[in-house]
Amino acid sequence: MTDNEPPDVFTSSRMDRLMEVLSKQQRRVILYRLKRDDRLQPFQESDALDNTDIELYHVHLPQLEAAGYIDWNRETGTVMKGPQYDEVETFLTLIENHADELLVTADE
Repeated sequence: MTDNEPPDVFTSSRMDRLMEVLSKQQRRVILYRLKRDDRLQPFQESDALDNTDIELYHVHLPQLEAAGYIDWNRETGTVMKGPQYDEVETFLTLIENHADELLVTADE
C-alpha cells in the first residue's frame, strides 16, 4: 500500500454492506435499539400495519437479517442481535461517541 492508497477497510465488500445497511434511518434505529435491548418487537402481527411497517417488514428487516446483523422470527415478530451484530455495533458506538464531531444534525 502506498501513501495514496486507502487502507483495505475502505475498499472491502464488508464495508460496502455496512454502509448500505446504515444508509436508511429505519435500519439504523433498529440496530441502535438492539444496543440497549437484547430483544425487540417492532410491531405485533395483530397491529394494523401502515406503510412504514410494511416497508420495515418487507425491506429493512430482511436486509438486516441477510447481512447477519439481526435474527428475526417472523412468526413472533421478535428481533435479536444476529451473528454479525458485533461488526455493526462497533460502528454504532463510534458514531455515538463522536456525534458532536459529525457534520449532521437531527434535522438534516
